[in-house]
Amino acid sequence: MAKTKEGEFRKTIPGFYLYAMGAAAIIGPWLVMMQWWQSLTGPSITLAFVIVGLMCVPIALVYGELTSMLPYVGGPFVFIQNAFGRHVSYVASWSLLLAYFTVIAFQLGALTNIVMYLWWPDMGLAGVIGLPVIFTLICAFLNSRQVSISASAQFGMFVVLMVIGVVIVVLFVGNPQFSASNFHPYFTLGRGAFLTATGLMVTMFFGFEIIPQFAEESKYPVKKQWKLILGSLVTCIVFYALLCTANSGMLPYEEMIATPMVSATVAAGLYGTGAQYAICIATFCALATCVNGFWLATSRILYSMGKARLLPKQLGTLNKHGVPHLANWLIVGVVAIFIALTGTRWLEYLFTLMAVGIAIAYLVTCLAFIRLRKVHPEWRRGWKMPGGIAAGVVATIFAAIITYYSFCYFDAALWRIFAVWVVIGFAIWGALQYMRRRNPSEYEVIRVPTGSVEGSDKSEIKG
Repeated sequence: MAKTKEGEFRKTIPGFYLYAMGAAAIIGPWLVMMQWWQSLTGPSITLAFVIVGLMCVPIALVYGELTSMLPYVGGPFVFIQNAFGRHVSYVASWSLLLAYFTVIAFQLGALTNIVMYLWWPDMGLAGVIGLPVIFTLICAFLNSRQVSISASAQFGMFVVLMVIGVVIVVLFVGNPQFSASNFHPYFTLGRGAFLTATGLMVTMFFGFEIIPQFAEESKYPVKKQWKLILGSLVTCIVFYALLCTANSGMLPYEEMIATPMVSATVAAGLYGTGAQYAICIATFCALATCVNGFWLATSRILYSMGKARLLPKQLGTLNKHGVPHLANWLIVGVVAIFIALTGTRWLEYLFTLMAVGIAIAYLVTCLAFIRLRKVHPEWRRGWKMPGGIAAGVVATIFAAIITYYSFCYFDAALWRIFAVWVVIGFAIWGALQYMRRRNPSEYEVIRVPTGSVEGSDKSEIKG
C-alpha cells in the first residue's frame, strides 16, 4: 500500500467494500424493530418500504451526480456549501449530524435489547448503560486505525447478515404456518397511519449517502459511484420487502405486535434455538455494520466542517493513520447524551429523530443539485443523472413529502429534544461567528473545493 504523509486520506477502499458499507448502513436491526414496524400500519408496512424506497431512488441518483462532480470528503456538506454557501450548509449538515448521532445511539440500544432478550432479561441500569459504553469505546478504537480495517470487518458482517436473512425468509414463506389470511386487513390502522409509517421508513433507507463521504478514500472511480449508491439502495428495498412479507404472514396483527423479537421468537418455536440464535447473530451483524458505517461517515462530516471552520478547527485534523481522530472521540460523548435523553422510549424517539434529520438533509441536497445544474453547467460531471433538472425536481418533491410525514410523528417530548439540538447548533454557530470577528485570520471560514471546469484537470478552490 502506498504511504501518505500525516494529514492526508489514503485510497484504500475497493468498490465492493464501499457497496457493502452503504448497503450494510441501510439495513437496520430488523429483529428489534419488526414488532414496532408492524404496529404502525400492519402488513402494509411492506408496501410502505417499497414506496419510500422507490422515492429514494431519484434522491440517490442526485447524490451520484454530485459525487462525480464534487468527489471530496464531507459529501452533502460540500455539495450544499457550493450551492448555497456556508450558512445553509451548516444548517443542513447539523441536521445530518442529528440523524447520524441518533442512528448510532439507536443501534447501541438495539444491541442492549438483544442481549437482554437472549441472556440477561433482568438487566439493571449498570448493564443498560455499561454495554453501550463498552461497544462505543470499541468502535472508537477500531475507527482510530486505518479505515481499511473497519471496512473489511464491515464487509464480512454484511455477507453474514444477508445470507442468514435470506435463509429465514425462505424458511418462513415455506412453512405451513405462513398464511395469506394474516395479511387482512392490509391497511390495519387506516390510510393516515400508513402514510405516516411510509414517511418514517425513510430512516430505514438512509445510508446510501455515506458512500460520497469516502470519495477521497475509495479506489473505485467516482464517475461510477452512482452504481454503488443505487445498488445499495435497491438491494435493501428487496431485502426489507422480503423480510416484512415473510414476518407478516406468520402471525395475525394482534399477536404480531404482542410478540417481542418476533422473528427470533417465531423461528425458535418452529426450528429451535439454533434458528433463534442465527437471527440474533444476523441482527447483531446488521447493527454492528450500521454503527460502523455511520461512525465513519459522522467523523468525516465533523472533519470537513472542522477543516472549513464551520465547527472548531481542531476537528479538521487527521492522525498518522489518516483518520479524523478528534472527531472520532467526540462521537462517543454525543452518542452517550442521546442515549440518556431518550430513555426508555429510545426506539420511537431515536427512530423519528433519525427520519427528520436525514429528510431535511435530503431535501436541501436535492435543492443544491438543481441550483448547481443552473449556475455551474460548466463544471465537469463524470456522470449525469438522466432527466437533469426535471429529475432533480421530482427528487426534491419526494424529499419534501418524506420530511412532512416524518414531522407528523413528533410529540411534545420529541419537539423539546429537537429544539435543544437546534439551539445547540445555533449557539456553536454564534460563538464561532463572534470569534471570527475578534480574530478573522484564525477563525475565518475556509471554502470547500469546487467542481472542475470542463477541459481542466484540477478543481478550483473558493476563497
